[in-house]
Amino acid sequence: MNNETTTSGAVSIVDRPLGIKKDKRKYKEFTVSNETFRRFQTGRAKFERWSKYLNLQDDIEKSIYDYNIESRGKNIIVLRNEETGALRAIRPRSNNEL
Repeated sequence: MNNETTTSGAVSIVDRPLGIKKDKRKYKEFTVSNETFRRFQTGRAKFERWSKYLNLQDDIEKSIYDYNIESRGKNIIVLRNEETGALRAIRPRSNNEL
């Protein structure tokens, strides 16, 4: 009779360094001008060009575009109006179009 036993020391586990936490936020907040904030009032339709809403020569608006491309459109973009402080969220459409 050969019984094989596994002890906890025999199992390899990849440890994460202590003190480093993953960023679990699914959104990023951008402070934009009043004009850019108003352009997103009705939302952005799927397959609509970002250049219709954003000036890609401006650094702040280009960072919004880059964030969306980097996250493949899965994360929420939160826009803050620099004059009034109002917030607007641009979120991806769900499969059931809600």
